[in-house]
Amino acid sequence: MTRNRVLAGGAVLALFFSLPSAAAAVPGETPRDATPRAEVFFDDFSGDEIDRSKWQVEVTGENFGTVNNEQQAYVDSPETLYIDHDGGTGAENGALAVHPRYKEGFQAPDGGTYDFVSGRIKTEDKFEFTYGSYSARIKLPENATASGLWPAWWSLGTSINEGKPWPECGEVDVMEHVGEPWTSSAIHGPEYNGDTPINTQQNFEGKDPADWHTYRVDWTPEGFTFFVDDTQTYTVSKQEFSDNGWTWVFDDPQYMILNFALGGQYPQGVNGVTEPYPGLPQESVDKVKAGTARYLVDWVKVEQ
Repeated sequence: MTRNRVLAGGAVLALFFSLPSAAAAVPGETPRDATPRAEVFFDDFSGDEIDRSKWQVEVTGENFGTVNNEQQAYVDSPETLYIDHDGGTGAENGALAVHPRYKEGFQAPDGGTYDFVSGRIKTEDKFEFTYGSYSARIKLPENATASGLWPAWWSLGTSINEGKPWPECGEVDVMEHVGEPWTSSAIHGPEYNGDTPINTQQNFEGKDPADWHTYRVDWTPEGFTFFVDDTQTYTVSKQEFSDNGWTWVFDDPQYMILNFALGGQYPQGVNGVTEPYPGLPQESVDKVKAGTARYLVDWVKVEQ
């Protein structure tokens, strides 16, 4: 499915996201190896607000453009991005809440009009890394099968701002969820975007998708391995890239992104909804209006 990313300044990059495939490694409990790891980034959202030394907040129409035909504007507001210290959430020291809101007719700084606002943060220019194990403990929306709600946890190559446009910069989707009883992971690069063969779908097998789960990817010079709650869900090696004629573009730094989109091309490609918004049915709009559509992040960690 095509995703269109509009960068600051109005440049448009054609992005593609495939629907999840059935191809994946056989899941299994996979303990960490005995190699000592150093924690090089950690945020448990224990303060009173987002730590701006670690995260940038993106604003639609200011430092970010509309992407993927999503129906929200990203704003820098305590309504959409805040720290929740309610002990009942199950977070250890507080949690980042990414909380879309219904704001009919909201006007972004560039004049664009939206009926929803939401949050998107990134570590670009704050923390960037090459190789490592990056993970986040995440609680999906209360009703995790609300179709068209699109929380995501992913990373993007810094070279996107250094002369390598998408997909040459490389993108790693650690976790995406579009209101179905599964999450997906994918890798995008020069010859493996669009209907990329490097993707998988993870089902929760009787577990509640809306419970706390840890989503992790181990990135090495030799490939990627994805995990949910320390259970391996997918792996792909650099050799497989080579064997299939795909260009490996993952030796440059990446930065991490957390965001919550509403509707747009990827959800619409899954649910086929066109009204009242592309990819976003009325029942999900009602959840946003009621304030129950949010996701929580207990912590984010990078080890090397």
